[in-house]
Amino acid sequence: MRTVINDLGDIAYPDEICFAFNPTYIKVTDCPALSLVTTVSNGEKTFPIETMCFSHTAIINISRALQLMFDVYNIVEKRSMKVSVDVSDGTHTFTFTSIAIWGNIAPGERFNGERVIRWFKNYPMKVSIFDGASFQEIEPVTGTVATLTPWDYTFDYTFHPASAQIVTCVEDNATDGVFLRWIDRHGRLQYWLFEKGVKEIKNDDGGQELTMNYVDKKGNSFRSIKRQQYFFSETKLNLCAPNVDEAEFNMLESILTSPVIDLYHKDAGVGWEPVVIDTSTSKRKVTIMQDFEFKILLPNTNAQML
Repeated sequence: MRTVINDLGDIAYPDEICFAFNPTYIKVTDCPALSLVTTVSNGEKTFPIETMCFSHTAIINISRALQLMFDVYNIVEKRSMKVSVDVSDGTHTFTFTSIAIWGNIAPGERFNGERVIRWFKNYPMKVSIFDGASFQEIEPVTGTVATLTPWDYTFDYTFHPASAQIVTCVEDNATDGVFLRWIDRHGRLQYWLFEKGVKEIKNDDGGQELTMNYVDKKGNSFRSIKRQQYFFSETKLNLCAPNVDEAEFNMLESILTSPVIDLYHKDAGVGWEPVVIDTSTSKRKVTIMQDFEFKILLPNTNAQML
């Protein structure tokens, strides 16, 4: 965290880069005011937060305000943004800016580090890089794609720049499978072509039982004949990334917690379709090369209703 001393007191505030889903707070000590008003804004949305001071100290958590800055219906297109934060006691104001990323990071993890990316040449994909100000989606090329400045994340939520890291692409000419993209915990778009496994379809009834006025050809009436008002089905598709190494397995595991997953249709009229992960247990073996297996839920198709 950064620090400054001014008329509001001693202030510790977020770094130049912060993750919206990590604890992101401002701590003001030796504060002479009774309360502070913190305003978080990105130029389009503004969220004020009023905080009372206790024993000349105020702690303002701005994480939720940062999360609300993002448009969840357009999150694939914009996963980082510059935000401005004002802290005021009504007389004095302290202002700072930070780049907020739609994601989170664990202490000890490296952000924007070295990566080797599988480039599925027969499918539309880009390489997500963070240039220090925003995410950029660049075209993949064989070999070195970009040289980045990574950051190591510590337990006091502080970034420490590390030595330059290289992002490289390795070609994969596979043509058949299920191609998915998703946003990982660090806000990057990831892509993979999975092998298709067994499709599971579970159906269930809904609505009410409707008594039918059934009359046979002899004119006999049967009031006990019924129809169900409607049925619906849930379709699960088993997917597998066979024989992946540890680095690839770590990347693929990020799909299990991603709320944004899209399935690609080669039909140009469809494109990317949202899907979700099936809630189940994923197992990982202690081996160098192994299969990554999971299930996705395909969108339901509405049937007729009586």
